[in-house]
Amino acid sequence: MRGFSAVDAGNVRLEDLYFDPVTLPSPILRSTTTIRVGIAAQGFAFPAPSGVVDIRLRRPARVPGRSLFASADTFGFLVSEATADVRFSQRFGAALGAGAYRERYGNGTTDWIASGSATFEWKPTETIEVVPFVSYVAMREAQSPPDYITAGEYLPPRVPRLLFTGPEWAENSRNRYNFGVIFKWQEGGWRLRAGLFRSVSNARASFANLYLDVTPDATASQLIVTDPPARNGSTSGELRLDRAFGSDVLRHTLTLSLRGRLRERLFGGSQFVDLGRIAIGAPQPAPRPDRAFGAQDLNQIRQGTIAAGYALNWRGGVNLNLGLQKTGYRQRAVPGNGAALVGRSSPVLLTATGSLRLSERVSAYASYAEGLEDSGAAPGSATNRNAPLPASRTRQYDIGLRWKVKPDLSLVLGAYDLSRPYFQFDPQGAFSQLGSTANRGIEVSLSGAITPRLDVVGGAIIGDSKVRGSAVEAGLVGTEAVGRPDRRFNLAFDWRPPLAEGVTLSLGVRTQSSIVATSSNAVRVPARTLFDAGVRYGFRLGELPAQARLSATNLADTFGWDVFGSGVYGFIDGRAVQLSLGIDF
Repeated sequence: MRGFSAVDAGNVRLEDLYFDPVTLPSPILRSTTTIRVGIAAQGFAFPAPSGVVDIRLRRPARVPGRSLFASADTFGFLVSEATADVRFSQRFGAALGAGAYRERYGNGTTDWIASGSATFEWKPTETIEVVPFVSYVAMREAQSPPDYITAGEYLPPRVPRLLFTGPEWAENSRNRYNFGVIFKWQEGGWRLRAGLFRSVSNARASFANLYLDVTPDATASQLIVTDPPARNGSTSGELRLDRAFGSDVLRHTLTLSLRGRLRERLFGGSQFVDLGRIAIGAPQPAPRPDRAFGAQDLNQIRQGTIAAGYALNWRGGVNLNLGLQKTGYRQRAVPGNGAALVGRSSPVLLTATGSLRLSERVSAYASYAEGLEDSGAAPGSATNRNAPLPASRTRQYDIGLRWKVKPDLSLVLGAYDLSRPYFQFDPQGAFSQLGSTANRGIEVSLSGAITPRLDVVGGAIIGDSKVRGSAVEAGLVGTEAVGRPDRRFNLAFDWRPPLAEGVTLSLGVRTQSSIVATSSNAVRVPARTLFDAGVRYGFRLGELPAQARLSATNLADTFGWDVFGSGVYGFIDGRAVQLSLGIDF
């Protein structure tokens, strides 16, 4: 969103409650995911500068049922999923799911994944709801995708796709868990919500596949970085109390919230296996090395937040949300061969959103948000590989208009200004803060039904991301941020032809401007445009409702580079065609 990840920033909510995932729950546990940014943040308590990802659990349907889904594509990606809704009584039910996946990507890497999930819904009274859930994902034999790091200020040469050339033993293995319970009570104008969650990702084996000093003649020095078993876990949750009062015309809501998390991560101790100078694309068999790991690092984060909010809703077309948060943040880093380092921060954060209906079809909105957000971890190609980065003070303003072109078609035009620290590779190869960025832009979106048979969803961003700070003044880095296109445009259509009932045709286009690829700003990845298309057919298989879908992505098989950091690249997927079938019974 606007060039940043709300998940990496720590802005995830589960059923509106604070959730700190080290790994997101299995997709078959989730029903919807809402992105709370811009106009979508209106009416949302305590928004965040980099946006909020609000996940809703898949709940058991009122009528029991089951579904099967299978798909395959031309990469060799195979998917099989099964879900079931079970009713033990009118007040107690379960939504169950399981999946098995053989994944193969455009860079030739493969893996095997198995997943299972369950959401239980218990309503002992009309005012109380208890929702426990669990999600498990096991990943095995996951080959490490290559990172291409050039020897100078130029792009890598075009390399073969669908070809993995790492050693066979460099396969990742992870177990991922998410479980917790949500409690809700509502009576009169009172509403109490509470959630307690646990998220875990334990790596039995981890590898990075680095092609260093890539030259224009497609040679490189291949380095395999292997890590000992590592763990990453977080316990988080929120207790929130709302009190609403007033009339149907003018409604007031007061909110009190307590949020907290405890995250602990064991990482590092890497072993480096140099495979020497190689020709990219040629298989590189290498014997598995004897283990020679170093000491591991421990990182602990404790954070607690107390928040108070006020919301006003006037039926005449005025909405206002104000929030005040006091957060205490403590990060303790214990190097494997050194003394503990402790960092603290305890800012007061303000948030405000508001909207005003100007006419029956036009509304205006504005918001301001301050945050103390996570900065993620250093990428696998950095010398401080996987190290957690310090929390970031962030701030955002935005303002815009929404026009209801038709009852089912909306156009949104907005502007934003987002400031946050700038992390990038320094001259020594470490991923660290090199300054700050001012991210400003204009965004427009169009979504809804153009006609009863033609739907559209599209969006565009035009802006820039400027770097400032002492590193810029000293000439160490350029003024443009690495990896962020100034212009992005996505547009997709669904059309249901009148002469073919049950058939839906889809067409999409994705385009972005050139991207700065190095901190010096001397190298840019060219602009690119990708086209997608598909057809869906809803029918009955005997008495069972079913849907078949044929879709194609990157129709022109365009080759292009993604930027993972200054001078670090990975290529985009080529053309893929997927066939899928879903059946309800």
